[in-house]
Amino acid sequence: MTEPVFIISTGRSGSTAVSNCIHLHPKLVSLSEMILSLHYNFGISGEEWKQFDNQTWTGSEFWELLAQKEPIRLAPYEKKGLYNKEVLYERTENTLFNEKTGLPAIASITLPHLTDEPDKLYRELEEVVPAFPQGSLPDQYRRLFEWMQQRFDGDTCVERSGFSTDAVEYLIDMFPNAKYVFLYRDPREIAVAFNRFQTMKMGKAILKAMEETGADPSDPSTEAEKLGFYQWLHPDYFELEQLHQMDIPYKELGSWISRSLLHAGRVIEGLPETQQHWLRYEDLLETPERELDRLITFINPPSASKETNEQWIKKGTGHIDPKPDTWPELPEEKRTVLEEAVGPALRYLDYE
Repeated sequence: MTEPVFIISTGRSGSTAVSNCIHLHPKLVSLSEMILSLHYNFGISGEEWKQFDNQTWTGSEFWELLAQKEPIRLAPYEKKGLYNKEVLYERTENTLFNEKTGLPAIASITLPHLTDEPDKLYRELEEVVPAFPQGSLPDQYRRLFEWMQQRFDGDTCVERSGFSTDAVEYLIDMFPNAKYVFLYRDPREIAVAFNRFQTMKMGKAILKAMEETGADPSDPSTEAEKLGFYQWLHPDYFELEQLHQMDIPYKELGSWISRSLLHAGRVIEGLPETQQHWLRYEDLLETPERELDRLITFINPPSASKETNEQWIKKGTGHIDPKPDTWPELPEEKRTVLEEAVGPALRYLDYE
């Protein structure tokens, strides 16, 4: 099969827009947020990637990984105004998954991004994947990618996950011959965007509450009185306005973004030139036709004609929505703290 392509980014860097463009190409299979949803473990001990290894996996074990479910705990918050556009799976009375069943990670974003019938696709995978022969985790992913390519009549899988900057070395270890697109943006704007990202702020607030109180405020069975100051995070007492007023400290946020970008960039720049492509988000906004042409030339789907690629570039250009930077509007004190925190990444990526 054709080697996969991985789009590496911190998130909040235009990666969703790029995934949507990739999805428009008839020979590219766009796997949105697959790796993140399956391997990123948010827990009280911190954030870490999990289950990247070369041990032998049966098809059934691999399916257990794909089908692992998380309780849908955002629903009560969404009813009180929390906006979570990341989750594409629409729960209804007739869907396969709901608040009682929990939602498999792969069904949250990846499958609805591919098709309007995610439940049908899930059932197909449920039949196929457990029959995969034994193999390493990379072997099983390759079988999955190949099946996806056949299912959607494509010839190249393109996976994109936010936060993948922190796991790029794991991906390269698993897929040493794959192609890697490093999608980056002015780190100051990434930080401001994260402080507008309600679900990330919720996650950070819940983790902080768990660390300080030992109780999970998102669990409806938690006694609200035990949460103290964090009672507002309990589903019965949730206050959206308090979430709006909360900022992730720019020193903390900027330092992480800077470290993450530097880490990913230095790992990717060590790859052969034929396996790395650097895509600056601001360039994509300014000259989308040129940047999409460079991107599809790099990906180079084997069975796509020149005409197909040109038509895709025109379609994709229409889906790029320029947005002005908002970080200059920060109060001077916050802007100074942020610029100092992201300084190493600003210099490394030539934003100064």
